[in-house]
Amino acid sequence: MTGRLSRVSVPLSVTDYIFVGNLNAAYNGLIPCTCSRGTRHSWSRLKVDIGDVPAALGDGPALRQRCFEDINECIDASTEKRKRVLVHCRDGFSLAPTCIIQYLMVKQNMRLIAAYELLRAKYPVNIRECHQNVLVSLERALRPCGNVNPELEAKVLVPSSGVVS
Repeated sequence: MTGRLSRVSVPLSVTDYIFVGNLNAAYNGLIPCTCSRGTRHSWSRLKVDIGDVPAALGDGPALRQRCFEDINECIDASTEKRKRVLVHCRDGFSLAPTCIIQYLMVKQNMRLIAAYELLRAKYPVNIRECHQNVLVSLERALRPCGNVNPELEAKVLVPSSGVVS
């Protein structure tokens, strides 16, 4: 992991209601509150493990799709109540950004490159190849007749430093 990525220990805003971070950000960071309730708050959590589900298992894409549906429902439920959502993973550089990018693609009809660029402008990302493949597959599924160039899309996801974990 690069030094720049390991130093991010506070949640960073991607949209008005969606924040991204690593495990340190989840435990140490504070997401600015949007309510006037004072200090007592209830927290809702959704633990999803899409990790490195290999497509070779046969159910890999379907399992990832179900996980993404759960994630999207959770984000939608929170944002409808004007509650902020922190999407995080252990390191914060691949899986959490992948989940946010797919949310932007599915729920806000963004192209893969546009969603990636929006996130990258606000947060350091280093998306692993297995997660890149998931996003490119999603782009193909969302735009089956569109002018999708998945190879170009995948190349854009590679960090300019060339460092991929």
